[in-house]
Amino acid sequence: MKLLRATLLFCITAVAAGAAAVAAEGTMHAERAMIEPPAVSKLSTNVSTCVLCHTTPEVFRGEKRKYYIAKARLANAGHFKRGVGCHDCHGGNPTALDEAGAHAREVVTNTLGITPFRLPLTKVQQACLECHKNENTALHQSVHAQAGQDEHGNKRPLPCSACHGEKTHDILAIDDPNSPVGGVKQTRLCGSCHDKQLKEYDKSAHGHGLLESGLVAAAVCADCHGAHAIYPAKDARSTLHATNVAATCSKCHRFIAERLRHSVHGAGNGLGEKTTVVAPVGAIKRRPTCTDCHQGHDHDLPNPDSTAFRLGTAGRCGNCHIELLSTYEISMHGELTELGYVPGATCSDCHGAHDILPLDDPNGRLAPGENRLSTCQQCHPDPVVNFLDFDPHANHHNSKRSLVLHVVYVALMTLLIGTFSFFGLHSFLWFTRNLIQVLRHGRPKPLTPGTTAITRFSPFHRVGHTIMVVSFLGLASTGLPLKYSQHEWARTLAFYLGGFESTGHWHRIFGLINIGCLVVYVIFMLTRLVTRRGAGGSLLKRMFAPDSPMPNVRDLKDFVKMVRWFIGRGPKPTFERWAYWEKVDMWGACADIVIIGLTGLILWYPSLFCSFLPGETMNIAKVIHSTQALLATGFVFSIHFFSTHLRPDKFPLDMSILTGLVSEEEMREERPEYYERLRREGKLDALRATVPARGKLLLVAIAGLLALSIGLALLVGILTSVAWG
Repeated sequence: MKLLRATLLFCITAVAAGAAAVAAEGTMHAERAMIEPPAVSKLSTNVSTCVLCHTTPEVFRGEKRKYYIAKARLANAGHFKRGVGCHDCHGGNPTALDEAGAHAREVVTNTLGITPFRLPLTKVQQACLECHKNENTALHQSVHAQAGQDEHGNKRPLPCSACHGEKTHDILAIDDPNSPVGGVKQTRLCGSCHDKQLKEYDKSAHGHGLLESGLVAAAVCADCHGAHAIYPAKDARSTLHATNVAATCSKCHRFIAERLRHSVHGAGNGLGEKTTVVAPVGAIKRRPTCTDCHQGHDHDLPNPDSTAFRLGTAGRCGNCHIELLSTYEISMHGELTELGYVPGATCSDCHGAHDILPLDDPNGRLAPGENRLSTCQQCHPDPVVNFLDFDPHANHHNSKRSLVLHVVYVALMTLLIGTFSFFGLHSFLWFTRNLIQVLRHGRPKPLTPGTTAITRFSPFHRVGHTIMVVSFLGLASTGLPLKYSQHEWARTLAFYLGGFESTGHWHRIFGLINIGCLVVYVIFMLTRLVTRRGAGGSLLKRMFAPDSPMPNVRDLKDFVKMVRWFIGRGPKPTFERWAYWEKVDMWGACADIVIIGLTGLILWYPSLFCSFLPGETMNIAKVIHSTQALLATGFVFSIHFFSTHLRPDKFPLDMSILTGLVSEEEMREERPEYYERLRREGKLDALRATVPARGKLLLVAIAGLLALSIGLALLVGILTSVAWG
């Protein structure tokens, strides 16, 4: 005690000098009043005997050492910086020069707002409420009201020390770089309990800005959720409630919030307020607000300019605009986006983002005229006037929106369903009857290397067929992923083919090859028809001669005989050079090339065709191209593959179109009229050829099986997509 009194007497002069400092600090305290806690004395540390005593190490030794506080700690302490003195929390008389006076339990005079000295320490902690009453009240009502535990394990509000620090004298101001509740440290502190949210935050736009870009102004937890008054987002008091979140975000994104308030989303009673439209993923009717499109913890979206955010735009808009999302998904724009093609137009490219205006607003991006033209020019450099009438949300299921488009779609689907129903039944009956025949009589002998066979297909036919196979498989592989872009198999296939940038180019190349094959074949047939004028007979007779692929009366008769054989009412029919199903395959392919090719060219050169056709032509061409392509690929990979390769007597592969050869036995059995005609005309010997070596046959078979496998794999993709919707 002697040492204590000596120290205090030594400090009297300093106390007297400090009195002048109190007056000098008055102006500074007045300027900081708005950010300082209330009800504190703001007594200068130079005057307080508490500070003078407890910062002197010689006074406190042994067990009392815990009462010593280094001056450096007080210099950085947030409370002292804000003018909170020792007696404001601990009570007692900060001007007393003796221990008894300083720790007085009874107060006679109260000129300095002195209160009795508080013991035990729990009373000191309760004194926090004198300044932080509002924070304490908010904490008791917040999500953290049951986040803490007492010594008995009972739930209680989260203690202040959990966030601000265990040592009261070391609590730093929130704007101090070293504060546990400031900047990056705040995110780590909150993340110590909210681990999942921390990981998502680190990868979010805000986390990326703070951690990667070093932006100290980037939002941290309390900027969005609040500090003490944290409530669930559905609570009207929450800073993230639908009606409040725009104001919360606007603290940083002020100008975006202003644009949003003037947009179609913010019009009327304001962002997040009640309306007649059902809110995203819920039953509450209200206007959208910031968090309906932007989630603070969207860990897959490092920033709104990212690829992931762009590709997910339609899904976000579709939470409210469900019908428009469904029509967008079946549009060219939507299919491209589903494939991950970044340049594909999304909602914001056409409508805008925060500044979306009604379609009939003359200032809107899609207002008829110059505005719509400039919007389309972002992707289409040379749109013509008619092109602007193209409907990006055309719905072929909705006759009220577009009657012509709906009628075209219904007609195509009728054709598709009718075709598969008819030929599906035909194939099923054929398979059943053919299986019985094979089980009873066996299969025709395959080609044997080195033996003599009959040439059925010339080199021209084989080369043309090979080119057609490659181009058709190429078209299917690059086109079907776009049609079924919502399905994983389609996106995976497109990815391994190089994405739409690659598949788009190859699809056009294969399309041109396909059209080229048709042109060459038409020229070939016309040339044969003209050059064989000397063979006798009229042009019409030559067109329907046995060697001609033109359908004739015999084909109808053969079909009837085939059906009778299917049901056991007649013998198996025999055929001339071309069977009726082969003619169906050929002429169906020709029709597909014309229809799909023409609509493909329209979609490839929209401005050219819209220069003399209405914009709705684009919508119609898209539906025709897509549906007819489905008919073509589905028919080839199922009906054609069955009738040619997969029926029991040919399984697994018919080598005739690949080698051009059939055994003489097979020729006499299946096409006796053709065989006899060749013998009668003296052409049979000229058509005899030697079957290639086994190695060559094996290579040809491998190539054929590879093409067959690709087609069947694509057929599985089509069927699963149709089945799953």
